[in-house]
Formats: sequence, structure tokens, C-alpha cells
Amino acid sequence: IKPIMEFLGFSEQVNSIEAALRVMEGSGDGDATTVLDPFHIYRGGGDVESIAKLTSDQIAISHFNDCIDTKPREEQHDPDRVMPGDGIFDLGRYCQLLKEVGYDGWLSLELFREDLWEQDPEEVAREGLEKMKAVAEA
Repeated sequence: IKPIMEFLGFSEQVNSIEAALRVMEGSGDGDATTVLDPFHIYRGGGDVESIAKLTSDQIAISHFNDCIDTKPREEQHDPDRVMPGDGIFDLGRYCQLLKEVGYDGWLSLELFREDLWEQDPEEVAREGLEKMKAVAEA
């Protein structure tokens, strides 16, 4: 069993990669991991470069999405995530850093948008995959 925790950018306590590392190290379990998510890095005021502080075996999975600039960062919540490449987050650097630390696991599209829920699921999945590939393979 491998413990997994996700830091949340809108949390006051554990909202950054650094905070996640403190929790993981404090757990006393050398197999503790975190979930990465561009939205939570951005929302928490973090720096994408902090990914370099992790090792590949400390990353359970990477959620994948982008961030808007039409609302202050501090006011954004889950429904404000957009498709990869449709926002302002440096996803190219994000993917580069994942590769640099040796992560070769899943990128999981994570969006909480009611407008997408109302669309054809296959079309949303196709568009999401295309946009993920365009960013991740650039």
C-alpha cells in the first residue's frame, strides 16, 4: 500500500508542493506520494519549478488541466479549470520537469466544468486527448 495525498491550491494548510513534501516526510512512510495538478500549483501561488524538488517515485499521478487569467488566482476554484493549452499555465515546462525528474506515469485530464458535462462525453474525451497530446508532445 502506497499512501497518496493531493495538495489543494485553495487550502490554507497544504497548498503547495513544498507543503506536500512536509506531509509526506512527516508521515514516516518512505513510500508516501503526492498528486500533481497544474491548477493547484497555480491556485496555491506555487512555482512550476518546485516539481524539481520531487523524485519520480514521489509522484502518484499527474492531473492535467490549464488555468484561466480572467479571474484573480486567489478566487479560482475547481470549475475554473480549462482544457490543456487553453489557459496561461506553462504546461510545456510542467511536462519538461516531469520528464526531468523521471516521471513516466499517467497524465489524467481533470476538469470540473458543467458546460463540458452537458456535451457528448466521447467528443469531450477526444478533444481532451488531442489537447493533452499537443501540449505533452510539444
